Amino acid sequence: MDQNGPECEVCGLESQGFHFGVLSCRACSAFFRRTATVPKWHQKNCQKPSKCKNGEGQYHCKPCRLKRCIAVGMNTENFQFDRDGLVAKLKKPKLPKSFEMFVGRPEYVLFCTPGTSAQISNPKTLIDVSGLVNKASNVLLTGPEIPIIARDQLHKLAIGFSFLENTSTNMKDFPHSSKEDVLKIWEFYFLTVARWLTYFDEFQKLDHKIQMTLLLAIWHVWGRLDKLLATAINRRRGLCPTKNLLTLSNGVFIDMEHQEVDVDWMTNYEPEQVLTFIDGVRARELTKEIDPLVELEPSDIESAYMLAQLCFHYAGKRFAGEIQEICDHLQDVLAQNLHEYYQNEKKIDRYSGRLAKLIKINGAVQKNIWENRSKIKISKTFDMLSIETSHPEMFYDTGF
Repeated sequence: MDQNGPECEVCGLESQGFHFGVLSCRACSAFFRRTATVPKWHQKNCQKPSKCKNGEGQYHCKPCRLKRCIAVGMNTENFQFDRDGLVAKLKKPKLPKSFEMFVGRPEYVLFCTPGTSAQISNPKTLIDVSGLVNKASNVLLTGPEIPIIARDQLHKLAIGFSFLENTSTNMKDFPHSSKEDVLKIWEFYFLTVARWLTYFDEFQKLDHKIQMTLLLAIWHVWGRLDKLLATAINRRRGLCPTKNLLTLSNGVFIDMEHQEVDVDWMTNYEPEQVLTFIDGVRARELTKEIDPLVELEPSDIESAYMLAQLCFHYAGKRFAGEIQEICDHLQDVLAQNLHEYYQNEKKIDRYSGRLAKLIKINGAVQKNIWENRSKIKISKTFDMLSIETSHPEMFYDTGF
């Protein structure tokens, strides 16, 4: 994190902590406090179309600025939620109990006998995903498998991957996770996201190189939310009677308390020593977000919006510059589609409270990714994992 801290999610200036559940500056917080409870600003259209532009900090009228506040998750129910300064309130990520325990060496001295370095005694295992990346690239170039006619682009995404229909009821228990199992899950998510993106017309207009940059960045982010959405659906179906069960939309069934994980292919350390460094991508720390999803019971349209908003918001923050502008535009297109869905199909004019609850779950996923970066740095510093990948950018923020 830079010295100035994270940006306000509304205007892009430096934030001063969480306000109404969102990282924001005090000016945007004060604006939302004044306007959120005034019905007329929710109903008005843009008042300065020649000046208001898509993207952070480009809103010159109250209706557009208010829509941006709601779109990023501001909610009046979150008044006084962590409003003190960011530096004073953010909790430090929990570190392992001691370096000595996890690296198996004295805490401040790392012994290295000539000829027995980690590179020699523990040679790296190369994970070549070139074939998978090329396959996904061809998927994007070919376009959607089945042409879909829908009222808008968000509706297309919802049909392209319907959680209510595609989440498998044919459960496959994974009591023991091997290297092959992990690779299959990577392949499932990477290709599923590639196929899903072919139904997003605005994404298909992008240069292919930018498409691949975004796919390589967001596939694992999509996968984290997939686990939460699929588990929530299967809890409602009665297929997950206890809260230690986690499911993927392809039917993989994981008992988090009893699953054994083979880590020999990735490290010389014991499972309990190394798995903490990849718990983020395994979504173990996000299971508390499943209960709100069970209660909210999001529709396919809402699930598609959550997935897209989470992925493109993450990619925009990660890359900035041109890609951030593209991601902001993609989010704005889908936000407008969602607005029309609530008003025209669901006949809901005041939907900000429900939307804020959904976006709050996305915020928890993004916060978890950010907090796990410190653990990933420790893992890399002490060479915890003995693997190398052909495409490191694909595994950024995963721990691998």
